[in-house]
Amino acid sequence: MQDDEHQMFLRNCGHILIMGLGIETHLDFFISNYFCSPQSYKTFRFQDLILINLNFGRKIEIFKEICISEKINKERIGKVLKAIKEVQIIRNRVAHDQAFVSDPKEGTKLQKRKSVTYKKDELKITDELIKNLDENRLFSIQEISQIHLELNNLSKQLNGDEW
Repeated sequence: MQDDEHQMFLRNCGHILIMGLGIETHLDFFISNYFCSPQSYKTFRFQDLILINLNFGRKIEIFKEICISEKINKERIGKVLKAIKEVQIIRNRVAHDQAFVSDPKEGTKLQKRKSVTYKKDELKITDELIKNLDENRLFSIQEISQIHLELNNLSKQLNGDEW
């Protein structure tokens, strides 16, 4: 039983890392296409030479700044950023915390890698947490894609561009 729980813990941790990467990939697409549109070889070079070297947090800030400068509704931006950051925080915990078992009945948990730790800093990877993160991931990706389409359509209208 304990081994099955640990395997589930590892599977869930992998799922969380993949969720974070999915959002980051959509941010990469959004940012690269914002600066290099219409999409061309330069869009991918921008992504490979510049975006790949930025951390997830910086990409979130760039997304936020673009949305503000393009006058996307502040409440909408706030909701998207909240959802992204909820995934990012847990993704960072999975990527950087130490897995441990203090009580076999409680299963595997994550704990910050500090000399002094507190019970409140422990993180249990539950099905409810995974469900919540996945909802935030889907919402984030949908909104990033929708904002991209809105900005792209607005740009076409303002510039008279044809695709």
